[in-house]
Amino acid sequence: MIELALGLGIAFSLVLTELLGLASAGMVVPGYLALYLDQPARVAATWTVALATWALVRYGWARLVVVYGRRRFGLTVLTGFLLNVAANQILPILPQAPADLRVIGHIVPGLIANTALSQGIWPTVVATFLVAGAVRIVLVLVGWR
Repeated sequence: MIELALGLGIAFSLVLTELLGLASAGMVVPGYLALYLDQPARVAATWTVALATWALVRYGWARLVVVYGRRRFGLTVLTGFLLNVAANQILPILPQAPADLRVIGHIVPGLIANTALSQGIWPTVVATFLVAGAVRIVLVLVGWR
């Protein structure tokens, strides 16, 4: 089902981009999010790391170095990856942190942040959840969980 979710996410993302001109956060992100929509803590943790990545790149790295194109993409994915690693180290030692408060994937937050840098946060959030929801509906209709 993972392959189906990723394939549907890519296809639906392409359709959304053609119809509305909005990009979902990376071609594979909606498929991964669709698999975890029943785990809101994981989705929230992923978006929290993605927004922190967006802020660090936009207001931190961009003030220190010229950030555009491949350099911005690589820096965004690397920043998201490092924040994910840091969250995985810090969250288990917090006394009140739920066990399922983990980020989805290693590069998903960076992909989300990169798209948000290009088209804005709210269009990215709306487009990504729209596609992820559509993928989840199809997965449920074909008998996945």
